[in-house]
Amino acid sequence: MDLVGTIPPHIGNLSFLVSLNIRNNSFQGSLPNELSRLYRLQILKCSYNEFSGEIPPRMGLLNKLQILFLNGNNFEGSIPQSLSNMSSLQRISLAYNQLSGSIPSFIFKMPTLQQIVLHSNKLSGPMPSLDFNASSLEYIDLSDNELSGELPMFDHLPNIQYLSVAKNNFSGVVPEIGNLTMLSWLYLNENNFEGTIPSSLLKCTQLESIDMGKNNFTGRLPPEIGNLTMLKHLYLSWNKFEGSIPSQIGNLQKLKLFGIDFNYLSGPIPYEIFNISTLRNLLLVSSNLSGHLPSNMGLFLPNLRILTLGGNELSGMIPNSIVNASQLFILDLSWNSFSGSIPKTIGNLRLIQILNLASNKLTIQSPEPRSIFSSLSSCKKLRVLFLHNNHLNGILPNSIGNLSTSLQMLKLHDCNIKGNIPEEIGNLSSLIGLSLSHNKLGGPVPTSIGRLHKLQGLLLYGNRLKGSIPYTLCHLGSLDTLSLSRNELYGHLPACIDNMTSLRNLDLAFNQLTSSIPLSLWRLKDLLLVDLSSNSLNGPLSLDIGHMNVLRGLDLSKNQITGCIPVTIGGLKNIAILSLAVNRLDGSIPTSVGELVSLEVLDLSYNNLYGEIPKSLEELSYLKYLNLSFNKLQGEIPSRGQFVHFLAASFISNNGLCGEARMQVPPCKGKKAIGIRILKYVSIAMGLMVLGVCLVFLSIKRCKRNTKLSHDTNSMALATWRRISHQELIRATEGFSTNNLLGEGSFGFVYKGTLLEGTTVAIKVFNLQVEGAFKSFHIECEVLRNIRHRNLVKIITACCNMDFKALVLEYMPNGNLDMWLYSENHCLNMLQRVNIMIDVATAIEYLHLGYATPIVHCDLKPTNVLLDEDMVGHVADFGIAKLLGDGVSLTQTMTLATIGYMAPEYGSEGLVSTRGDVYSYGILLMETFTKKKPTDDMFTGEMSLKCLVQESLALSVLEVVDPNLLSNKNDYAAMEECLLSTMGLALRCCADSPEQRIGIENVLATLNKIKLKFLKDISGR
Repeated sequence: MDLVGTIPPHIGNLSFLVSLNIRNNSFQGSLPNELSRLYRLQILKCSYNEFSGEIPPRMGLLNKLQILFLNGNNFEGSIPQSLSNMSSLQRISLAYNQLSGSIPSFIFKMPTLQQIVLHSNKLSGPMPSLDFNASSLEYIDLSDNELSGELPMFDHLPNIQYLSVAKNNFSGVVPEIGNLTMLSWLYLNENNFEGTIPSSLLKCTQLESIDMGKNNFTGRLPPEIGNLTMLKHLYLSWNKFEGSIPSQIGNLQKLKLFGIDFNYLSGPIPYEIFNISTLRNLLLVSSNLSGHLPSNMGLFLPNLRILTLGGNELSGMIPNSIVNASQLFILDLSWNSFSGSIPKTIGNLRLIQILNLASNKLTIQSPEPRSIFSSLSSCKKLRVLFLHNNHLNGILPNSIGNLSTSLQMLKLHDCNIKGNIPEEIGNLSSLIGLSLSHNKLGGPVPTSIGRLHKLQGLLLYGNRLKGSIPYTLCHLGSLDTLSLSRNELYGHLPACIDNMTSLRNLDLAFNQLTSSIPLSLWRLKDLLLVDLSSNSLNGPLSLDIGHMNVLRGLDLSKNQITGCIPVTIGGLKNIAILSLAVNRLDGSIPTSVGELVSLEVLDLSYNNLYGEIPKSLEELSYLKYLNLSFNKLQGEIPSRGQFVHFLAASFISNNGLCGEARMQVPPCKGKKAIGIRILKYVSIAMGLMVLGVCLVFLSIKRCKRNTKLSHDTNSMALATWRRISHQELIRATEGFSTNNLLGEGSFGFVYKGTLLEGTTVAIKVFNLQVEGAFKSFHIECEVLRNIRHRNLVKIITACCNMDFKALVLEYMPNGNLDMWLYSENHCLNMLQRVNIMIDVATAIEYLHLGYATPIVHCDLKPTNVLLDEDMVGHVADFGIAKLLGDGVSLTQTMTLATIGYMAPEYGSEGLVSTRGDVYSYGILLMETFTKKKPTDDMFTGEMSLKCLVQESLALSVLEVVDPNLLSNKNDYAAMEECLLSTMGLALRCCADSPEQRIGIENVLATLNKIKLKFLKDISGR
């Protein structure tokens, strides 16, 4: 069922009711006090609804109640003391709420209580002492709260089977618990416990699962741990254990997971571990282990799936028997001292997905690594292959092109590989990262690399590559980093380089490139680092250089660049390193260099620059290194700002300079003449200032008149907001500094700012030079001035002048959904993604149905979904929204939405309706769970994101979803069911015909139901 609404108070009239089960619905509001009149009630299940408020204290009157399930709601406040009157209570679950305060001690004293589930709340304080008999208790879960202090003694819980206090702030030593003879599951992970493993714990012979990971436990692993023969999971990682792994671990013949990585162990891995046939995951990373692997290690591990031994001091050969562990899909032996050849038979691991043998002393069996790559071509599921930092000493065979088409990462750098890069490497169509740097590769850069349309990183630096840079590299629209430095490449930079629109880092230094720098390079406005140093580039610098306002580093030194330094260089507001040294530049140093407020390193040495050193350089407060030597500069060396730290070496061989004696130059003369000259300039400046004030006054007067005539409605709305001036916005953003730039949209820029009262805000500044920006500003005002919803970005105020328009909006500290989906530093779990999509659907439902005039957003996409500090989603950017008007369900427009997200009827006929937003929402829903953009290069011809998802429902939806979602193997079944339902809903949103699309209100209800089912499934695991 999917019931909604509130629980009526009349329910208290059902006096003969024994059981009430309303779980897995969408009920809201508070639980009525009248429930307390159901004196015969024995079972009350209200799980997975949307109840809120406090738990009614009157519920304590239900003294016959045996089962109370209120989990999966939004209850807040403390646990009522009155629940202690429930003398018959056996099971209580209050998990997945917002409960706070301490855990009341009575809850452990209830004589019939068997199960206490309080996890995933905000409970704090210590755990109550247990100095009383609680023999009925079998199950306690207090995990994922904010509890602290030391654990109490557990002597009086003789029948406890499940005990979890994980993910809290407990500290101190774990008390002795040897008399808990029934204990099967113990979870102490992610706290601050210290001390050794309690000796009495080793007497709990019924234990099946122990997780003590991510604490500060010390000491040695006791050999008696081998007595816990029922153990299936033993996780001790991220602690400070010392000594060797006891061989008695081999007695645990039911063990499926053994993890003790990131500790301070020593000695070899006991060979007995490799005889545990049930073992699935063996995690021993970075634990200082040494010795050899036994030659028969793989013979008795038929179920092993994950083997990670990286970051130890293991040596010897990799045993051939490892291939008998045929279920392996992750094998990590990196950062050890393994030697000898890589087993040719490793290709028999047909399920392997991640193979990491990097940073060892491995070789190949023949002068060419043909055998290993031919062998690995049988591994059709291989996604990651790391062999770097080994002694492969051969050539890359053509068979490298036969590796899995699923291969995403290939690292072979620092392997002493010779010969040419085979053209067949272009067959690896799924490659995201390719590193062949620091080898002895020669020949040309293969043109076939241009077929690797998903490639984000191409690192070929430090080789002997020859020839020109192939123009086919311009096809790499997803490329983030291109490093071809320290080779023997010649010719010119491809003029089509501006097609590489994702490029952030470009390193072509130390080659033999000639000709001028193409103008197209300066069109890549998102470049962060450019290094073209030590080539033979010539010609002048383009005025367009100033457009690269996010650039952090630019090194053009040791070339033959001529002409002047462009005055537009002042547009590089974010640059920290600028080197134009050893070129043929002439002219003066432009004063605009003083506008490079982030500059730390400036090197203009060995040129033909003349004129004075601009005083504006004194304002560069971050400048740490300055070299202006070997030029023809004249006049006084500035003496303020960072110049007080610079030495004479920064200015040598400039015969016309003067200044302080410490600079080893003559003292300056003619101060009086300079003073007269300054006075003249000040007089002119004052005159211009007076004229400017008059013009500004006239402009403001005219703007006010125009605004009053054209936009009375907006002015009335803006009058209710706090007035804010252009000057305050300049101050709030530090002069609209690029350091505060949050993003760039179609009609302007968004900056982070701090208002006078200390409020952090987002300031959206409209570029009125762009066609449609003026209209976009007034649309956003029209939409945002009247609507208020918790899932819509709130407008705080606006600034409107004739030539400046900006909106001041609520600041979202967690950025946008696009950033969380595609950044390597961020990752969303399943529940977070579901919650965010519920937030978006809630906002769209309000726009379509919750306002007198339906509003169509028209541009739903990940960058327009912003996330606040609690990861709640907020829909933003109403610049092209449409107000349909009373009784209107459809309108026509010429407004451009974003390709890939807009509904078919929108693009072909310009028809806008609320069902168009539903279509965009469906695409957004697919992208959120697959991490695939609808505009991805893989979607060509008839293949689209929608088709891919549709096909996956018939095969396996897990094949197309974001792999990051699949890290928790225990939740596979629950996730698969959740994903099937979610992708099915997305397809219903994306029906070709608007009339066949599901309404947004039904989308929201269905998604809430999917969430509740998922929570139920994972909590019942």
